[in-house]
Amino acid sequence: MLSSLKSFVERVNLLLGYCSGLGILAMGIILFYEVIARYFFNSPTIWAQEISIYLFIWTMLAGAAYTLQVGKHVRIDLLIIRFSVKTQNFLEFVTSIFGMLFSAYVTVQGWNMLKATLKYHKLSATPLRVPMWIPQLALLVGFGLLTLQFIIIISAKFSIFSNQEKKEGEQPC
Repeated sequence: MLSSLKSFVERVNLLLGYCSGLGILAMGIILFYEVIARYFFNSPTIWAQEISIYLFIWTMLAGAAYTLQVGKHVRIDLLIIRFSVKTQNFLEFVTSIFGMLFSAYVTVQGWNMLKATLKYHKLSATPLRVPMWIPQLALLVGFGLLTLQFIIIISAKFSIFSNQEKKEGEQPC
């Protein structure tokens, strides 16, 4: 079951990783358009900043699990590379547990926030009147996927430890 979960999460992460890249591109185009409209034609938009902020929220949160999956999150390697591979695996196992717990907590809080937003039909306080569940859903999706990705990492590190213990427990003939 864990292999099918891993496969599913990795496919979703990859999809959202590509979507995040496209979102950053769209954000750049929108902001470029805003600069041209504002400073060259003296005709600023009422939507560019707000849409760019929502795109930024989605790209950062939805792309976080993909970034973790490919090992590109910011890490402090200066000390860790000095440890043995076994110690490095153990440290990654422990930090992944803390990351999973934090991500799960934020996921639950994101769910509670989303429920309240839907219950009260909250809209942005701007002329666009964007339903706030749209940007808030990014928190739930992003941290939910981070939680699952941390579970996958923990499982992989745990299997490494199990294999190491089996090898250490074997007696030479």
